[in-house]
Amino acid sequence: MSSSTIKRLGAALIMIGAPVLHYVMPGAFWGRTSAAVAAGLMVIFFSKERVHDERVQDLKLKAVHTAFSVSFTITLIVNGFLNRDFDATRDFEGTTAAWRSITAFDLIILTMIVALALFSYWRAQDSAPRIAA
Repeated sequence: MSSSTIKRLGAALIMIGAPVLHYVMPGAFWGRTSAAVAAGLMVIFFSKERVHDERVQDLKLKAVHTAFSVSFTITLIVNGFLNRDFDATRDFEGTTAAWRSITAFDLIILTMIVALALFSYWRAQDSAPRIAA
């Protein structure tokens, strides 16, 4: 399969698979939906590019490294803010509509979104024409 076909499958998993898992199947909850979104984003990010050379691999590695650092820091700050009263049972109170902590799938989603944005930006910067001074 070509890289664009694999990326389309990842996008279809996000746009079609996640809503189907959330609304069609009984007992809809964010955990199942976030797993589909995370899987789709990972398929898109880790699929091969049309030109897949050492530079692309380096940009992807740098993007995922930076994205994980940023996402993990954001997750720690948000979880610290949401659980500032240190109530251990607060995360698991789904019926009271209390704030919940950021889950591992949420961390993966945030990491993949940041990594895709960084990779796209750096790739565009890398392919931009250079102006000689």
